[in-house]
Amino acid sequence: MAAPLTSRERVLRAIGHQETDRLPRNFGAEAPIVEGLLGCLGLVDQAALRDRLKVDLERVMLSYRCPYTDGRDIWGLRRERVELTQRVSVPPLAGATSVDEVDAYAWPDPDWADVEAFRQGAIAARRTGRAVIGSSWGSVFGESYRLMGMDGFLIAMVLHPDVAAAVVEHVTSFFLEVDRRLFEVCDGLLDLSFHGNDYGAQQGLLFSRAMFQQFFAVPVKSLIDQAKTHGLRAMYHSCGAVSELIPDLVACGVDVLDPVQATAAGMEPRNLKSRFGSQISFHGAISAQRVLPLGTSDEVRQHVKEVSETMRVGGGYIFVSDQKITRDAPLANVLAMYQAIDELGY
Repeated sequence: MAAPLTSRERVLRAIGHQETDRLPRNFGAEAPIVEGLLGCLGLVDQAALRDRLKVDLERVMLSYRCPYTDGRDIWGLRRERVELTQRVSVPPLAGATSVDEVDAYAWPDPDWADVEAFRQGAIAARRTGRAVIGSSWGSVFGESYRLMGMDGFLIAMVLHPDVAAAVVEHVTSFFLEVDRRLFEVCDGLLDLSFHGNDYGAQQGLLFSRAMFQQFFAVPVKSLIDQAKTHGLRAMYHSCGAVSELIPDLVACGVDVLDPVQATAAGMEPRNLKSRFGSQISFHGAISAQRVLPLGTSDEVRQHVKEVSETMRVGGGYIFVSDQKITRDAPLANVLAMYQAIDELGY
């Protein structure tokens, strides 16, 4: 009998569209869920929880040494807490109408990235035996709209496209330089890069596919091309209804789409697997929006069965919820999700 695959082998083979001994798995949840699982399973820490859930990926996070002491982040943004989320209080480039205004802004310095701490994190992650994923995050759209405000940036894309493009260029240049430094010092320590932006809402894109191609296709491809020169596979994140963009993401070199937000329009797992399963791999598809918080444990088990039976064929799937599991999900449902995949043997 062949030896079981290592976690790293399992992930890389699945991304390469090969069937594996079982589906590679991931896990992400809000702190109250993690704490609840540790308690009910009698585990001491998150490392033990990830072992119990048979998680196959380990993400390395990047931190920055921000020089501002007045509450701003590296982008010069000051955020305010609104219920469980944050928002930018005053977008500093709101109302900008010229490229000169954009160029004159106090853009962050790549030297602020804590590259050594990232390297140490990658070393620790490699020791777990899991596939290691990490990069600058490279949220080009996200940082651009936070700097101008969402409404302001979307308006600039139409009325002042040179201004919007200038913001995107500055943000992209920053992330490219940070990634270059990370990938060089982490040679052999990383398996996948991970970049992302939320281009979709529940029913469709936030802006047209043509606008994605105009403003973001080249930046996304440049980030991914650089990662691939270092031998990495590329995972790309976008929540929402983004099936229309999948051909563009494939053209940019994306290997794995995160997540398959199963309840968003056009993101049904069977549909995506049928249309794009030979071109791209998928990460997600277990509904953290409806089934995990609102279903019964039996409904969770049935959902896991339906999704995994569709997505596992021919490889190209990593089993995980389609968002971080939120604190309103019953712990019994979270346990049922992972127990079901164990029982199925997938």
